[in-house]
Amino acid sequence: MPDDIPPIDPDLIHDGSSQYAGREELEFELLEAEASLKRLAHRELGQRYIIKWVAVSTGVIVILGMSGALWHMVHSVIWGPFVFANAAFSVAMIVAPITSITAITVALFVGAFRKFEEKDLEVVGSGVAGAANFMRGD
Repeated sequence: MPDDIPPIDPDLIHDGSSQYAGREELEFELLEAEASLKRLAHRELGQRYIIKWVAVSTGVIVILGMSGALWHMVHSVIWGPFVFANAAFSVAMIVAPITSITAITVALFVGAFRKFEEKDLEVVGSGVAGAANFMRGD
């Protein structure tokens, strides 16, 4: 019986050949690619976080701005029990800022937190058409 036992894996023996140098270089490039992918994933998460905060901040600014416009318009036309405009203008003056607040904030939040899809445009289009038909009395 011979005592010379071969190694389990002859590839594990490092003899300085170019085969090992190429493999080590490939492994190094693979590690670099994984590290850059991890950095890009962290950067993407950071960008998503920033975009969400921008959307929330813009939504709050829109709400405050349109609420201020609503307050100013109501107090410019309505003083106590006296209304200095016709009824249609008074209703439109109150409904327009509220509609604007709702539409802009919903669009911002849907875009930032859920992302827009093609079906959203169809839903909005049919909703607008339905509201227009309702207002016209069709």
